[in-house]
Amino acid sequence: MISARSLRQTGSVVGISVGEDATMHPAPDPWRVTDNGPAAGSDLTPASVDDRAFRNVMARLGSGVCVLTTTDPVGRDCGLTVTAVSSLSLAPPLLIVAVRHGSFVHDALYVAEGFALTILAAEQLDLARYAARHRYPTDTDDFSRWPSVRAAASGSLVFPRGVAAVDCVPYEFVDAGDHVIAVGRAVLTSFGCTGDVPLLHVDRGYYRPGERLD
Repeated sequence: MISARSLRQTGSVVGISVGEDATMHPAPDPWRVTDNGPAAGSDLTPASVDDRAFRNVMARLGSGVCVLTTTDPVGRDCGLTVTAVSSLSLAPPLLIVAVRHGSFVHDALYVAEGFALTILAAEQLDLARYAARHRYPTDTDDFSRWPSVRAAASGSLVFPRGVAAVDCVPYEFVDAGDHVIAVGRAVLTSFGCTGDVPLLHVDRGYYRPGERLD
C-alpha cells in the first residue's frame, strides 16, 4: 500500500491504482503547471472555440423556460424570456439568472427593487415568444393580455398560470463575459400558480416534457 510519507516525497500524482500493487505515476511533462501557467505545449493551454460550434453544443442542453420581470426606472413593467436559470444556495435561498449585456431588462435590473421569475407552463408559449421578441431601448412591454399579479417585494409581475414563481430581491450582480449573472435572494414563492406541465426549450425550439424515465 502507499503511505502518506511516500506521497509527500513523490510529488504530483496523476493516478493511483488502489490495492496490493498500488503504484504512483508521476505527472508527465505536458501536464506540468508552473508559476506562470501551463507548461508549453500542455493540454491545459486555452484553445479557441468556434462561436457557432459552442452555441450548437449548448443548444442541446434542455431547460425550463422562465419570464424574468422587473420594473424600469420610471416604474414600467418589462420582461425577458430566459432559460439560463438555476438555484444557487439554500442558506440563504439564492438563485441566479444570466442576462445578456444590452438586453431589454439589463439596465432596469440594477435600479429596480428586485425581480420575479415565472416558470412557464406549456400553455404559455405565446407569453414566452412575446417576452423573447426583439426590442429597442425605447420600446415598452404590455403584458395586459396575460393574467398577472404583482409581487410584494420587487413590485414585479408574476403570471399565476405558470407552474411556479419566485419573487427576489437583489443579492449580487456578477459580470461574466457578455452577460451579467443576477443573483437574487428568494423572498416569496406562493403565488397560487395553476400550471401543470412546464414548457421546455431545447435545440432552439419549445417542447412539452416526454415520458418520465425513473
